[in-house]
Amino acid sequence: MKLMKLVQQQSGLSRRKARDLVDDGEVEVNGEVEKNPFAQYDLSEIHTLYLRGHPLPTYPPKLQAYRFYKPQGMLCSSDDPHYGRTIGRFLRSEGFIGYRWAGRLDQDAEGLLLLSNDGQLVHSLTHPRYEVEKRYHIWVSGHLDHGRAGGVIDRFMSGVIDEGDELKITEGSVVDRGSEHTQLELVLTEGKKNEIKRLCEAANLNLIRLRRVSIGPVEIGNLSPREVKKVGPRGWQELREFKEEALSQRHED
Repeated sequence: MKLMKLVQQQSGLSRRKARDLVDDGEVEVNGEVEKNPFAQYDLSEIHTLYLRGHPLPTYPPKLQAYRFYKPQGMLCSSDDPHYGRTIGRFLRSEGFIGYRWAGRLDQDAEGLLLLSNDGQLVHSLTHPRYEVEKRYHIWVSGHLDHGRAGGVIDRFMSGVIDEGDELKITEGSVVDRGSEHTQLELVLTEGKKNEIKRLCEAANLNLIRLRRVSIGPVEIGNLSPREVKKVGPRGWQELREFKEEALSQRHED
């Protein structure tokens, strides 16, 4: 395995950052500084591995995935000098070393994120080419009658052009109609920046709450805000099958 990939795998850093650190002489293998990020190593032959003086594990990680309910107000960032409530700080405080998240959400949005130390799985769940279904519940101001709600969903499915982007959903339905708000369910497979907000603005809808309820085969279930729960055996098998299918597709391309 290339050293930069090994460092990435054992530390949870991005591949680019791992490569830069190797280039800068910040990685020691078996007591010697190694500055070639493409040097080939086998974990079984490594006795000590240090990154900036910090020991990294020299055995393969046990790949796992967790469901996490991101609350409103938490920033999907590793760290932020001006804001303390980030997903990165939360993961470190909970002992999730080497984990990344799939399913970025805006700061004012809430709902399901998938946490995993399997970088290939996270990539497969986040890259637009794999068209992973992400299901959202949104609440908009006012009572939308059958005709108005149907017209909004039809428009969202047909697509809206905004700032050169085509924004669209693949499915839509009404979950609940109240006197003060209407709850809709929308399914997206790409997720451009602020896509749901921009769709609502195009339809003159006042979005008051946005909650993601599923990513691919994994659902939020009965999780509470800030709660973390390991994906069960069935869900993990479905995620592994999805990853293998995505990897096969990439190799065919």
